[in-house]
Amino acid sequence: MTAFVVAGVVGSSFAGVANAAAPTTTTITGTVKTSLGAAVSGVKVSVVVGAQAAVVATTSATGAFSMTVRTGSATAQLTSTTANASLPQTWDIKGVATTIATSAVLNFSLPPTFAVTVHAQQGGVGVAGAAISQCDPALTQADTAVVLTGTAAVAPTQDFTGSTTNATGDVVLRSFKDATLGRLCARYQTTVAGAVTTYAARSGMINATADTGKTIFVPVVATQAGTIKDSTNAAKAGLNVAVRSASGQADSTSPVTTAAGAFTTQSAAGDVFVRISGSSLSSTVAPPTNIPRAFKATFDATSAGTPWNVLLPATVPLTVHVQNADGTPVTGAVIRPVVGSSYGAANPATLLAGASAATLTQQVYGDAKSDAAGLTTARLFADSSLASFRVLKNVGGGNIRQFVVPAGTVLTAAKTITVTLPAA
Repeated sequence: MTAFVVAGVVGSSFAGVANAAAPTTTTITGTVKTSLGAAVSGVKVSVVVGAQAAVVATTSATGAFSMTVRTGSATAQLTSTTANASLPQTWDIKGVATTIATSAVLNFSLPPTFAVTVHAQQGGVGVAGAAISQCDPALTQADTAVVLTGTAAVAPTQDFTGSTTNATGDVVLRSFKDATLGRLCARYQTTVAGAVTTYAARSGMINATADTGKTIFVPVVATQAGTIKDSTNAAKAGLNVAVRSASGQADSTSPVTTAAGAFTTQSAAGDVFVRISGSSLSSTVAPPTNIPRAFKATFDATSAGTPWNVLLPATVPLTVHVQNADGTPVTGAVIRPVVGSSYGAANPATLLAGASAATLTQQVYGDAKSDAAGLTTARLFADSSLASFRVLKNVGGGNIRQFVVPAGTVLTAAKTITVTLPAA
């Protein structure tokens, strides 16, 4: 009797293994259509069941798709980057919760869209060939909508890239209902004497809650020329000049200044924001005279075609005496900013007659290695409180002796400070 019971148990055990249910898979079908019932091709339909990997299918010319997936609770996602005149250029609908049953059918109906007609004009004339896109490249979130019958509403995201205005300066974008569409940018280029200038004109905030129109007013452009010289009236070559309209509606950047310190750029006429910058940090580039190696100067001005004669402020020398602990000089030491992207603020100065005083920033960057007396010098605009900087000596083999001079060094006239490097 005992043997019989044991045999029965063993037999039941094997029967349980043989009858274990295998995962159930099924082929599901469906369509993706607009709110008006038009088929949408090229849509990637992604379905995730439980913890399984996503299964992806792409809709055909009739908007249909088919895929084999497991049954169970699932999440679907629709993504499209395929051009469709009745839909946003790029859109994505995530988090559609559903249940996959045997031979399930998923028919998606996209939210209705509105027309956003964008007109770019300059001086009352349409600008042809302007590239229209969202100023912020991030996808914007549209209002929630039910896209699959019986499921909760989800929020689409959308983006607009690559649309170009026609001969009259117009382009039509399609948008899902969106209360925060944001700003649109119209980017275009002009070529004057072989120099290409790129502009970015911006709209105000747009809310696509119905068919709407928006005009992007491209500022009237003026040719702005000028020269940049140092405080000794010597021309400064290789400097960048960037001009932006005070309202932020157009940007332009000139080629670097010539050997004569001259520049020419196309800019918005009227009140503008100007930035002049220079960076001569390479050991193969001769250090500039009478200006810092790396600096930025920004000021407000008026662009009306009259040449600008910009005079940079005078500089003062910061001399660093580098020594060992015993007071002997260290040769071959250099001055470097602590962080390559950090700039310290210098005292303001008027660079252009009739313009406001400029905001000056600069990096403490030595022009040469310390000499036999342990001295190295940097030219800087007068600054009441320098940012921190490093004094370092490369001793080879990956070893560097360095000391970080903390922020707060006052520099309003020529100054010498002494730095003691630690032992290697």
